[in-house]
Amino acid sequence: MLVIEHFERGVERFRNRAAVIEGNGSLTYAEMEDRMIRIAQGLLRSDLPLDSSVALLSPNHSMVLACQYGIFKAGMLWVPINYRNSVNDNLAQLAKYDTRLLFFHSSLREHAVAALAALPELKHAICIDAKIDGFPSLSDWFSEPRDVTLAFPIREMEDAVAISSTGGTTGEPKGAIHTNRSFEAVVASVYALFQFDEPPVHLIVAPLTHAAAIFHYALLPRGGTQILLSSTDPLAVLEAIQQHRVSVVYLPPTLIYMVLAHPRLKDFDLSSLRYLLYGAAPMSVDKLREACDVFGPILIQSYGQTECLQFTTVLTPKDHEEILANPDLQHRLASVGRSGPFSRTEVVTEAGEIAADDEMGEIAFRSAMQMTEFYKDPDATAAIRRNGWQFSGDLGRRDADGYIYIVDRKRDMIISGGFNVFPGEVEQVVLGHPAVLDCVVVGIPHEKWGEMVTAAIEVKDGMSIDTAELLALCKERLGSIKAPKQIDIWPELPRSTAGKTLRRAVRDHYWAGMDRKI
Repeated sequence: MLVIEHFERGVERFRNRAAVIEGNGSLTYAEMEDRMIRIAQGLLRSDLPLDSSVALLSPNHSMVLACQYGIFKAGMLWVPINYRNSVNDNLAQLAKYDTRLLFFHSSLREHAVAALAALPELKHAICIDAKIDGFPSLSDWFSEPRDVTLAFPIREMEDAVAISSTGGTTGEPKGAIHTNRSFEAVVASVYALFQFDEPPVHLIVAPLTHAAAIFHYALLPRGGTQILLSSTDPLAVLEAIQQHRVSVVYLPPTLIYMVLAHPRLKDFDLSSLRYLLYGAAPMSVDKLREACDVFGPILIQSYGQTECLQFTTVLTPKDHEEILANPDLQHRLASVGRSGPFSRTEVVTEAGEIAADDEMGEIAFRSAMQMTEFYKDPDATAAIRRNGWQFSGDLGRRDADGYIYIVDRKRDMIISGGFNVFPGEVEQVVLGHPAVLDCVVVGIPHEKWGEMVTAAIEVKDGMSIDTAELLALCKERLGSIKAPKQIDIWPELPRSTAGKTLRRAVRDHYWAGMDRKI
């Protein structure tokens, strides 16, 4: 099926069911279909060529979904843009992907003004949520009569449908091109892994520029209702789960930590949850155990990338349950699971061979979920493709039972005194401290060692930490080479719009003003 046909099947079967709920308002499947068609017709009336890049720049909003559906229906390429990027970063992405039309939220008018002035290829900018001076609004498109004679383009499974940027804060973005086929592989994975007795209720907390904008297609033919939150406040998450009887939610590890630490956690009825999906970053083993105690056997971990989407590996609810019941399997909590149902995921050595059990190498994929190429960047595409594998840039190992353990990003490895130190391994120990809410480990400049292992931590509200005591604990657990030599307490660690802690931003803080970066 084409990606848009998953939504259209939901319309056929659940016309009067709520497709999306946002604040106090909602849209049924039939109402959303009407908006999709009007948006698609507006795009076709704009005289844009087939496969034109159409960007979406907005915080979570119901019209983000409507525009995404309309872009697909019109046979054009959906380009999600991170609304928290700077104007210059977003201009670089819009230019890189030859964007012809921009849908934007009124709060981002500055970006739209700058884009129209700087990019001659950009012909239109449409405000999705309001009427503002100088720009047409989406509501103007809705006022146009539907043209029943207008034919929509016929698309194929291998046609490109999206360009997703791999780096949300870089002036040199790379755009991963995905097709109907790669989206459908994600949908098939969700069908294989998630079972529902009734139409699911899906809470979307992370931005619709990220995984939720793809994951939710698998819920549409089942009558899924999308609950949109514009806030990542843990209290808002708990309130939404209880109010809407949410059955599935994706949360990045950092937000799970905040929910677990919230003083009112036990005040809420969370019994409606069938699945708590987590991913995007390694999760503390100690906090994962705590989450399983709080939520029960409903956690499911997914590992993927912009270049190879979701569910390249999976740690299922059954895996979590079996691990927690057997002390001999506890080490598997540190894994990202085994290959997903529609992916072969392996660890590959520098020599290009499949690594032996527990041998270090780079994680690589073979899957329909992987991108076809980087947009107009054959050199970057070739750099991650070798011998039929697409390489992730993540270092890891696989155990004898097929469970894969991510050690760290290749680029984040710390070299201290000539020894390799992987931040993720150190972070696991620091995060095990009951007062630590979140942690980032980086190498900072040091005259003798080159880089000094340093932990930047965020402490739970109402708690305190003796840093000397924590340093001693790390040394005991990790040894003198890997253990942090310095622990700094930050009032709040920097995070992405998806809630992922930004190690690179922490590292840049410590290396500011230095002539070297390694």
